[in-house]
Amino acid sequence: MDIATSSALSLTDHQPSLSVVMFRIADAYASPIALLTTFITAFFWLIKSQKSFKLFFNITLWLSMIALLDNLVGLIVCLFDKQDNPEYLLLSACLVYLENVAVFAAYYWRFDHPLQIRIAAGEKIHPGIVFPHNTSGFQSLVGWRPKYVDYLFLSFNTASTFGPTLPVPLRNSVQIGMMLQVTIAMAVLIMLAARAIGLIN
Repeated sequence: MDIATSSALSLTDHQPSLSVVMFRIADAYASPIALLTTFITAFFWLIKSQKSFKLFFNITLWLSMIALLDNLVGLIVCLFDKQDNPEYLLLSACLVYLENVAVFAAYYWRFDHPLQIRIAAGEKIHPGIVFPHNTSGFQSLVGWRPKYVDYLFLSFNTASTFGPTLPVPLRNSVQIGMMLQVTIAMAVLIMLAARAIGLIN
């Protein structure tokens, strides 16, 4: 996703300014490293090496976060470049939005799922996120634990509605993540609105 976003950003302007070039260079290093660590993470997940999986998952997550922020800043910088191509700028904005959803789905999983497993094992701690399933009272949902699709749904809703919907964040790490995700989503929306106003004028 990140490589596609950076590729689309590179097509927005054939004569980019120095600032745009600098962000492209930074992304050229971050994206392949994040892709490599993703494959390493998947390998350790397949062979069920928990310690190595957690280490490389964390590395991949933070590299992906850096690449996402780099793409966002690159997108904003491209907005002020008068030679940009509107079609590729719109494509880049859509890809940054999708990247935002994907990265934060992994972020929420990272900061909540281990707590959910510990709660299921009987520890008296609270989760990072309370899902409606936990408080519904249905007997069929007793012992329910969120799966990755639940975190993807949460991430999509947070990016689309600019805040949490039904799942409630309880821990600071999740709350900070949501604030950052909403900030990125709003920045993309403001950028698109500014571009549309510029085209009208």
